[in-house]
Amino acid sequence: MTVESQAPDLPGLPMVRLSPLAEPPQYAGLREQAPISRHRWPNGVEAWLVTRYQDVRALLGDPRVSVNRFQAMPPSLSVGRKSTVMLPKSLIGMDPPEHTTRRRLYMRELTVRQVERLRPRIGQIVDQHLDELLAAGRTADLVRQFALPIPSLVIAELLGVPAEERAEFQRHTQTILGVDTPAEEVQRATTALMDCLRALVRLRRDEPGEDILSRLGASEVDGAPLTEDELVGHAMLLLIAGHETTANMLALGVATLLGATEAPGPLTADPERLEQVVEELLRFHAVIQFGLVRRAAEDIEIAGVTIRAGEWLVCSLVSANRDAGLCPHAERFDPERSGAKHLSFGYGIHQCAGQNLARLELRIALARLFARLPGLRLAQPLETLPFRADAWVYGLYELPVRW
Repeated sequence: MTVESQAPDLPGLPMVRLSPLAEPPQYAGLREQAPISRHRWPNGVEAWLVTRYQDVRALLGDPRVSVNRFQAMPPSLSVGRKSTVMLPKSLIGMDPPEHTTRRRLYMRELTVRQVERLRPRIGQIVDQHLDELLAAGRTADLVRQFALPIPSLVIAELLGVPAEERAEFQRHTQTILGVDTPAEEVQRATTALMDCLRALVRLRRDEPGEDILSRLGASEVDGAPLTEDELVGHAMLLLIAGHETTANMLALGVATLLGATEAPGPLTADPERLEQVVEELLRFHAVIQFGLVRRAAEDIEIAGVTIRAGEWLVCSLVSANRDAGLCPHAERFDPERSGAKHLSFGYGIHQCAGQNLARLELRIALARLFARLPGLRLAQPLETLPFRADAWVYGLYELPVRW
């Protein structure tokens, strides 16, 4: 489908939530009556919106569905004042066979075992920020002072950014992801960050260390080393996409737990229970709120619908995770729930490569936050908090708290 072949009566992409913790209300009806239906993006491009868990899972795992949007990228979705910055080409824009060998290299660096090596350092970073919060008084904005800085410092550690340069990396990252950063400043910060990453790639090729860039820089695909542009793209993907999603998930997790219970501490003190709570938070808040964009490489028949080659798809993770086909009472946050195989990290060969790191960061940050601040509470009603309803990555612009 193209803009030129618009049907005038197509509905828009569901975006408006009646409550910050609820999905857009149209999704429930779509799952029941039209689980795969045509919609129009705000920019006029038509696409199939996929809303049911089993269909989203099937299409994300279907080799006939392409992620290579760079060949025919639709115009900007223009969903609001702040969308995710456009990344250089990396794993998220590659199809097999190009994707296969590169993902294998990438995943080797982000296994549970490899990520666990970062546990002590993540704990130190979290404790450092909690020390600063406690020293500053009894109120804070947990987005600015906790959720945003921690993931960027963890990723800097993973990439092998020299200690003296981490403040610069963090400054550029926070400018890019800032609430009201003008577009021209975002572009300048993106260019500056890519220049920093390019210099880092060259440094790690000349002076390799025990970091992911050094190991990727020494790797080969089909007998040839990864190019400098590829390494910069992979590093940018980690630093921006991994940072933005984890930071917003952390802020949402804190707000949800504070809104759902008077004492979140017991939910996060026991490691096994903490894992369960984090998985439920991930299910309940699929932060890629407008869905994963894909394109049909061939004709696909699914759920009585024919999706033609070249047509756009939007696989709604928010809707899929709230589907009763996944778990009963899926519209509720239930910290006692277990076993729901959510799709918040996607599915199939393009499932999020950094999910092990994200889970570890969330577990450590939530456990230590509620252990050290047992009296933590929201400084204003949850419904009045400034949620990122207009951003591709859902979350909070601010999270004022007191203790």
